[in-house]
Amino acid sequence: MRRALPSVSRQLLLLLLLPSLSAARADDAGLPPEAKAALERAVARYGPGAAYASGFVQTYTPAGFSNARRESGTVWIQAPQRLRFEYAAPQSKTFTYDAGEGRFYSPEDKQLTVKKLSPEERDRLPIAFLSDPGELSRAYAITAEPADGGFERLLLTPRAKRPELAWLRLTIASDGSLEELAYEDEGGNRTDFRFGPWRSEKARPAEDFRVTGPRGTRVVEG
Repeated sequence: MRRALPSVSRQLLLLLLLPSLSAARADDAGLPPEAKAALERAVARYGPGAAYASGFVQTYTPAGFSNARRESGTVWIQAPQRLRFEYAAPQSKTFTYDAGEGRFYSPEDKQLTVKKLSPEERDRLPIAFLSDPGELSRAYAITAEPADGGFERLLLTPRAKRPELAWLRLTIASDGSLEELAYEDEGGNRTDFRFGPWRSEKARPAEDFRVTGPRGTRVVEG
């Protein structure tokens, strides 16, 4: 059965460009100082030279429902643009991203979905706002919300209407670690991720970020 790359998995790409945030520039004056400092800490935390791994719990709550669907596993982020999600429960599956290409492997279906993301598609996800602080402040209204324990919680609201994203909230620790990520689309469907603790590992080879599946896997171009 032909399957498109799952929307929830596509949204995981929001994490991808954290390592590629540049240093503050003159054109990011609209970015609140608390947000700027938190994002710069994230850059330093997820810098090149290592893979950064964490357990995660993902919950998806459809609009109008109180019961959430829960999934969990391990995620790796590796600069400059590499991401791997290994889902363990309730079922095994893998999502990877590298060099503009997303790959989703489902052992249950014995199928690999491969999708090359255009800049327009990436913007709709959206993930382009993580490319630099100036773009962030131009694309989103940003506020820093109160948070306890040395965390910085940033609320980002798109300046232009985006059906895929009504708001995005990032919680960044004092050491730059991403603790939580939550977002909601305009339909009221909400996704939450909780991470931690993060650990630094030896850099993983490039092929680890381009899942292929075993021999006999059906490949579908998304």
